[in-house]
Amino acid sequence: MALLTETIQEMVFRDCSPSLHPLIRRSNGMSGLCKDILEMLKKAPSGGSSSSSQTGLEPLDEPAELVDLGEQAVDLEELEDSMQKWPNRDERSAAYQRLVQYGVRSPQALLTVLQDRSSGRCRLNQILEDGGCKALKADAAASLAEQLEVRARQRIEVSMEGPQPVLVTAPHNIYLRRDGQPPHVMEEYTTLIAQRLARQLRGACLSWSRAEQRRSELHWSLARVQCGEGDFSSFLSANRDPNYLHTEEVAQNPWFRQMARLADQWRHTKEGGLRPTLHIDVHGCRDPPATPSHLTVGLAAMNHEVAMGRSPLSHARLEHFAQTLQVELNSVLQNMDLKPRALLVRVLQSGVERLSGAWPAEEQRLTQSQQAMAFAGFTHSCQLELSKALRKALSRDEAGTARLGRAVTKAWAICCRSDSLPVLRSPSVNAAGARTKDDVGEDKESSEPTARPGSGTRKRRGRRNCPPRRNA
Repeated sequence: MALLTETIQEMVFRDCSPSLHPLIRRSNGMSGLCKDILEMLKKAPSGGSSSSSQTGLEPLDEPAELVDLGEQAVDLEELEDSMQKWPNRDERSAAYQRLVQYGVRSPQALLTVLQDRSSGRCRLNQILEDGGCKALKADAAASLAEQLEVRARQRIEVSMEGPQPVLVTAPHNIYLRRDGQPPHVMEEYTTLIAQRLARQLRGACLSWSRAEQRRSELHWSLARVQCGEGDFSSFLSANRDPNYLHTEEVAQNPWFRQMARLADQWRHTKEGGLRPTLHIDVHGCRDPPATPSHLTVGLAAMNHEVAMGRSPLSHARLEHFAQTLQVELNSVLQNMDLKPRALLVRVLQSGVERLSGAWPAEEQRLTQSQQAMAFAGFTHSCQLELSKALRKALSRDEAGTARLGRAVTKAWAICCRSDSLPVLRSPSVNAAGARTKDDVGEDKESSEPTARPGSGTRKRRGRRNCPPRRNA
């Protein structure tokens, strides 16, 4: 957590109105300052309320300046977080103070000085050494630049939780732009659930960065204060919905590039055989009865690839996967006291159904599941639409999230026991909740079954080329 040291506090004081100084003094670090600002914005009357007498709330004098301060706090906290791989804590603290004093106050600014070699050597190291700090070694600088490229420029976060070929995505953890559509609202708890699933399954998680979540909340709250129920679009950043990409923009989209990179990394066994890869896309939906069930599993992207003959799975195996998901997930949700009472789980395979995991072909848009199956080359992908009640319950129950993850991977393992895919063991835990050697997350690769003559084994699957992006 970025602390408000005397030096940093003085710098923040200089950049904001004196009326905000008491708020800065009483806040617990940069993270606490941002939380305090968000709380003030949420409690303020919306733009539709012209006076405090209508709401009982005091209007904010300068909400835009408050948001500017919040963004400054986010930048400083993210800058410190970007420096976690510094050699040791004392060196990191000294380097952080030096950079802030020099004017490097965000990860974007850090990346700029890191890549600046106009003087013949790394500008970042010059700044550090001039301030009495140790310079970064070449390998550490290269690693930092790679990390900042994703975090600062692409504004996303890739968390590697283990070696398994499982990618969990949460594309709607911020407010997003959609072409010709109203902004897409944030789906609460989806990042937390996705990260827990990735950790349980020892795979990877792809989401918008924590700092971008904070920025998104700040701007959305400012829009509510200033516009009420009006058009919020002008307050949003340029972040586009990665679950609503046009087919022609997929190849250059940062989200897809990260997805494809992981799929390429996982695709083959050491022996050269096809390795099963699983993509889980976590979303939030409204509670029943607005949505018919608490959990909707979308398999339409998988179904389309099977129907087109581009999947290593047969239609029978897809049906078995769908049925097993229904049984296993229903078993997990039966032990949760979800309200309102409604259907617990439904599995959708038709692309014309809402929440099925696929946009209709005529829209020329692609969901994360469609991108994973059609272009990244994943063998399996499912979209999980969780009701608000279910998301709240899982946010408070890490063990419940683990059971949800095991249910999905159990169905995946069973599905991989035939066709041209190598055998996976079913996930299991012992009485203490520890992994056993039969876990699907076992590091050792199991052998690929030999295809019998005439068994109908399909050709091995690779990544398809994305359609070229047309110039506007």
